[in-house]
Amino acid sequence: MDVLSPVIGGQAEGNWLLPDVLVSVSRGGDDVTNGVVKEVLTDGSCLVALGSGSGDEVIAAPNELEVVRPKKNERLKIMNGCMRGLTGKLIGVDGSDGIVRVEGSLDVKIVDMVILGKMAA
Repeated sequence: MDVLSPVIGGQAEGNWLLPDVLVSVSRGGDDVTNGVVKEVLTDGSCLVALGSGSGDEVIAAPNELEVVRPKKNERLKIMNGCMRGLTGKLIGVDGSDGIVRVEGSLDVKIVDMVILGKMAA
C-alpha cells in the first residue's frame, strides 16, 4: 500500500486527497483559506494553490486540510473506494449519499458524500 492508497477499514481516515480537488486550508488560529490541491507529495502533505488555483502555492499537512464537498450540479472527484479518481457531477443528495452522474458515461452511482470532493472550475 502506498501513501496515496486509502486506509483499509475506514473511508474517513487517512489522507486520500487527489489533485484538482478544492480544500479549505487551516494554518493555525482562525485563518482559513480555500485552495486547490495541485499535487499529493510522498509524505502525505499536499501542494496547494491558494484561491481559485492560481494564487500562491503552499505545502500543507493533511491535518491542515478539509475537503470542500460538492453541491448539486457541481463537478466532483471520487476520492476513495473502487471508483477512486473518477469525475462526475452531483445530480442529487439523499441523506448522506450523493447521486453522481459519472463523466464519459451514462452511469449514475450512489456514493457516500464523505468521499466526494468538489473539483476546481
